[in-house]
Amino acid sequence: MHDRIVLMLDGTRNLCYRDQRKLQGVQLADGAAVDRILDGLGPDALDVNREDFLELLSGRRGAIKSALMDQSVIAGLGNLLCDEILWRARVAPRTPTRNLSEKALRRIHAALGRVLEASVRAGCVPPRRSWLTGRRDDSEPLCPRCGSSMRSSRVAGRRTVWCPQCQT
Repeated sequence: MHDRIVLMLDGTRNLCYRDQRKLQGVQLADGAAVDRILDGLGPDALDVNREDFLELLSGRRGAIKSALMDQSVIAGLGNLLCDEILWRARVAPRTPTRNLSEKALRRIHAALGRVLEASVRAGCVPPRRSWLTGRRDDSEPLCPRCGSSMRSSRVAGRRTVWCPQCQT
């Protein structure tokens, strides 16, 4: 386990902070400190409507995966979510954001909504075999949609998995 902090009230395990990657840690903060911590974040991915999504990404430089993972643009999207969203939208992760059509951005937004809804319900990014995330760690991952070999490389400093046949 990667439990970093366990708070016990009334002798039972009430709150557990699990940080497998040892990223940010835990901070005790009052309202003003919370405001400072959250000040640099973009809107929560669950709350971004299609029009705001299109506006947030319009004219952005760099790859679409980098833009989606940038917490100052849209908060709450991590590596696995971005790979799954882009796979469902059939968009290659290295595609320059400013080169995407409005139709492609609408597909990404729709996929974002579906993936987040299922992930919130499951409490994690579900490792379903019908999802890219359910195949990405196979020794020779095959695309759940077309059966082609998936590729893996680094984008935005993170391991990225995609299907070169489905995501063009």
